[in-house]
Amino acid sequence: RNDFVILSHTVFPQNDSVEVLKKYQEDYQAQNMPWEFLTGEKDSIYKLARQSYFVVIDEPDTNGPDFIHTENFVLIDKEKRLRGYYDGTNIKEIERLIKDINTLTASYEK
Repeated sequence: RNDFVILSHTVFPQNDSVEVLKKYQEDYQAQNMPWEFLTGEKDSIYKLARQSYFVVIDEPDTNGPDFIHTENFVLIDKEKRLRGYYDGTNIKEIERLIKDINTLTASYEK
């Protein structure tokens, strides 16, 4: 599908180089799927999580290390609007995500 991609952002950018993520992609046989593994500067990734995806509502902890990890999937449309949040550890939530993806992609075919 040309109209669908999964983006996975690392939670350990200090360890997850492009090479490490490429190996991870190969290990999970995801290289032929619309699935991209992304890394970058920690501050940029965390800002994206907090201010664009809204996957966490907490502010950085000034008393200790800042760490974000979430099992959530976020469905975002072509206009960059958030369409839904899904618990990636819950099969019912994944089924709902798949249904919502199909509904969303069908809406673009009209």
